Amino acid sequence: MKHKIIKLISLLGVLLFCFVSGQEVKADVDYDIAKNITTAKVNSDGSLTMKRAITYKFNSSANGVFYRQNLQSNQKIDDASVKVADGNDKGHKTDDYDLKRNKKGYRFKVFHNIKSNSRFTITYFYRITNAITNYRDVAELNFKIIGDGWDTDLDYVKASVIFPGPVKGLKAWAHGPLDGHLQVNPQKGKIIMTAENLAGDTGIEVHTIFPPKITANNQNVKNKNHRQAVIKQEKKLTQDTLLNQQKRTKISLLLIALSLIAGLLGIIKGFRAKKIGFMPRKSRELAHNYEIPDVDPILAQILDTAKQPDNRAFTAYFMELAAQKKIKIEDYKTHLKTYYRITAIDESIIDESRLMKTLFNKIGDGTSFTTQALKKYHGKKLGNDFDFWAGDYFDSKEKQVYLPDSLINRKNKNIAIIILMMVISFAASVTALMSSLKFILVIVFGEASILILSLLALIFSIRKTGIYSEKGKIETEKIRGFKKMLKDIGKFKMKDVGDIILWEDIMPYAVAFGLANKVMKQLKIEFSQEELAKSDYFYYGFASNTGKDSFSANFDSCFNDSISTGSSSFSSGSSGGFGGGSGGGAF
Repeated sequence: MKHKIIKLISLLGVLLFCFVSGQEVKADVDYDIAKNITTAKVNSDGSLTMKRAITYKFNSSANGVFYRQNLQSNQKIDDASVKVADGNDKGHKTDDYDLKRNKKGYRFKVFHNIKSNSRFTITYFYRITNAITNYRDVAELNFKIIGDGWDTDLDYVKASVIFPGPVKGLKAWAHGPLDGHLQVNPQKGKIIMTAENLAGDTGIEVHTIFPPKITANNQNVKNKNHRQAVIKQEKKLTQDTLLNQQKRTKISLLLIALSLIAGLLGIIKGFRAKKIGFMPRKSRELAHNYEIPDVDPILAQILDTAKQPDNRAFTAYFMELAAQKKIKIEDYKTHLKTYYRITAIDESIIDESRLMKTLFNKIGDGTSFTTQALKKYHGKKLGNDFDFWAGDYFDSKEKQVYLPDSLINRKNKNIAIIILMMVISFAASVTALMSSLKFILVIVFGEASILILSLLALIFSIRKTGIYSEKGKIETEKIRGFKKMLKDIGKFKMKDVGDIILWEDIMPYAVAFGLANKVMKQLKIEFSQEELAKSDYFYYGFASNTGKDSFSANFDSCFNDSISTGSSSFSSGSSGGFGGGSGGGAF
């Protein structure tokens, strides 16, 4: 019994090995096909003697290559051999390959150790029987000489059909890429087809008729005339191709016109933009301003950035509440890490917004909350509440005085129209190229000019249209001069600006501008402990911490972690020849 089990396991192992080894191996091999030079010599028995030399450029190592030659059921391959050549050497014949027949034809599988960044040429030699059919009036070859089953594109292809000598009355047609080239030379008995950058799923098909005496020994014979049927078939295919080309040309011209019209509309829209609103100067153009802005820190940040307030503005809001003694901020340590408790002294502030209610009632106990609890809280509600608070503040009546929505919308509309016209123009030009390559130079240079002019028009429009009112321009320049002063803390004496009480009013702005730690650090250098003790911030104790333990840094971090899951505000034809599907790859 034991021996029977061992035999059964061994048999199953052999069957599994045979099954796995018989499967098509598909590895992640990076390669290109540089050339496919194929020659088909016509024999008197109606067979073709094939020589197919394929040059690969490998960007990774591989174990070999394979080639599929699809055939009809009455055809077969014989006299097969394979030659391999590494680099530029002449190569040598190899027996290290498999040739197996399947339902569609044959598959060569050549085993060869291929190194990365190498060039490798493999040449297949074989004969295809019953390739040509003899009729009473003509002999016909209808053969997809370059198959359409390649795993990658082919950089260069040359396919030739060679007859034993001159062929009087030789006619040939080729089917494949429209930019391919066909040369028929009856005097030399040659048909040559070439193409560059041939898509792996396109292929090249040759259809030719010639006197049946060329293949006088052919046994594949049909007792009927066929010449007129072939000419009629190819005439129809030629007409269909011509109509298709004309259709593609018309489509391409229409798309070029659309690209031109859309581009010109965008360019005209940009350069004809009327001057509206005002634009405040940049900080580098302004002098220091030592006067506190006429607006609160949140609105100051909005005017400086022209965006909705962020978490630093909300932190500044809490700093203001602390200065107004409406909340109390106390620091405490847990496992050597500093956190803060925020307690509402004036409980009416809790009802000011949905965000405050969530912080005090849902995260806290109704009158206070800690940054530690805030950090642990995860849910979309807090993020949504913050978005609502930021949006509500951005839409406030006070902000409209300085930064009207009407001006913002008008400028955004101009920008959107110009960009939309650029996109339509570019998309139309790309589609025109895909329809026909006839006008490639006109499209490429024309679209490049349109895009350059559109970008210039866009820049002109942006500079021409302001989003600030006149009052907003004046106030924003004051804010930016004030922010510039805070950035240059340490280059002048803070006491020359004002006493500690004044700096207490300045601190929320420093928080909103992300400069709190810098200002606080310099305050502790230039003011004595006795002077700092007069500050409500130091009275509450939280201002004595700096760096990552400061209230602004800690609250920012905890609040940002909490809303990250719920808020987005912090994110800045064929004639029917055999051989179709032939192709190959690597493994």
